[in-house]
Amino acid sequence: MKIALEQDIRKIDHTASKKYHVPSIVLMENSGIALAEEVQKQYHSPKQRIIIVVGMGNNGGDGMVCARHLFNQGKTVIVFLVGNTKKLSPDAALNYEMLKPLDIRMEAINEINGVKKMGKMIWPDDIVVDCLFGIGLKRDVDGVCEFVINEINQSQGYVIACDIPSGINASDGSVMKTAVRADKTVAICLPKVGNIMFPGADYNGELVVKRIGLSDKLIGEMGIPYQTISESDVRRIIPKRQMNSHKGTYGKASLIAGSFGMTGAAILAAKASLRSGIGLLKLVIPESLHTIITTNVPEVVTVPLMETRRGVFGINQVEKLIQNCKGSDVVAIGPGCGQNAEMIEVVRQLITQVDKPLVIDADGLNTLSKNVELLANRVNGIVITPHPGEMSRLTGLTIEAINQHPIDTATEFAVKWQIVVVLKGARTVVALPDGSVYVNLTGNPGMATAGSGDVLTGIITSLIAQGMTLANAAIAGVFLHGYSGDIMAVQRGEHGLIAGDLIEGITQAFNALLKQSI
Repeated sequence: MKIALEQDIRKIDHTASKKYHVPSIVLMENSGIALAEEVQKQYHSPKQRIIIVVGMGNNGGDGMVCARHLFNQGKTVIVFLVGNTKKLSPDAALNYEMLKPLDIRMEAINEINGVKKMGKMIWPDDIVVDCLFGIGLKRDVDGVCEFVINEINQSQGYVIACDIPSGINASDGSVMKTAVRADKTVAICLPKVGNIMFPGADYNGELVVKRIGLSDKLIGEMGIPYQTISESDVRRIIPKRQMNSHKGTYGKASLIAGSFGMTGAAILAAKASLRSGIGLLKLVIPESLHTIITTNVPEVVTVPLMETRRGVFGINQVEKLIQNCKGSDVVAIGPGCGQNAEMIEVVRQLITQVDKPLVIDADGLNTLSKNVELLANRVNGIVITPHPGEMSRLTGLTIEAINQHPIDTATEFAVKWQIVVVLKGARTVVALPDGSVYVNLTGNPGMATAGSGDVLTGIITSLIAQGMTLANAAIAGVFLHGYSGDIMAVQRGEHGLIAGDLIEGITQAFNALLKQSI
């Protein structure tokens, strides 16, 4: 599903009016009706009242339409108007006039005393509808509005937000000082970036999307570059297994991983790759790791390289490594490799001399960060899978800045270097060289554990080996990674989840996905 910035919604509204001849007042009517439908679902007793808190913009107008329809259905409705009604937007002002002849109680809030009165009037069984700001908020919430939001949050009523909880920035999900904590959010037309990305996503409660009669054709014309990853998207692009096939059918990869004390990362990435369907995996390792690797992952072909010091292959082995990689369909580097002079040379040669798709993670990224300009001379397609700390080293941005703007950060880097960026997080972002972005919704806090990223590297590498494009492998890989975590969290709980559990979950994720049983 497409996810919109504020500017996208403005463009949709403008196009609907100018090209498709749908007046803005009709869009407001449809929005208010859609909101009323969701409010009605929470209405269980004639004793319930519906408290609608409206601002002076179009979001407030949606609330007034909602109030009119619910009142006409016989519900008890109270409307609190926050602000000066002389400043109502044109469409909201028209709907305000439509409310006046009706026997709806309306209370103006322009000062703190009015806020306190509102707070006292909200009963525990009431439904509270937040129509204060909508998507246009650009500055921190202050004054009376801040107190209004606090009263809504302190109430015991069931809170439904219109479009986005008031106080959340619609275009990045940041909290503008304070925000409504909703039990349900009714996103109008499309979910906004602020509905999807954290911390804003934490304020939605249940998220419901209502299209309000706008056609797929209109939405498709907008060129919106952001969307979520759906199960149908992934099911469509996953390679199908053929009856008449052999291991060569499903590709061959070289995985450069492991060092002294970091053997586990190599094992996790290798097992994940194998469980994701690859035909043959070669694990390139320092020779002292050979026994432990073959004991734990007997299915891999090991390529042990001579060492100059414990757990680190010698610089004279780089040529052998590079030649080995040239025979694979894809190369991955980084999990548990460590950072040393040998790695610097391997990364340089892989990027500039090996014409094979390359997946770079962990210490591969930390090594690349010492000379990011290597990407200007790449001879291959590249997928990088950084967490915010690694992205900070690659870009020079602070971790805080990256966490505040993960989509922008990933997109700028992907477009600049023409690579696929998988920026890991609670909402992993896949940014493509053309500026399009896919946001993953699968996964859970139990996956915040050491080794989880190594598993993702293995999955993506395997999918590329099986013939998927780099973009599709990244998109499908993050979905399957998160979905395997969700499956295992149900079985074992989030608190005890470890990276090895995710590998067990991979096969279950594939089975569920391909059987269309998610």
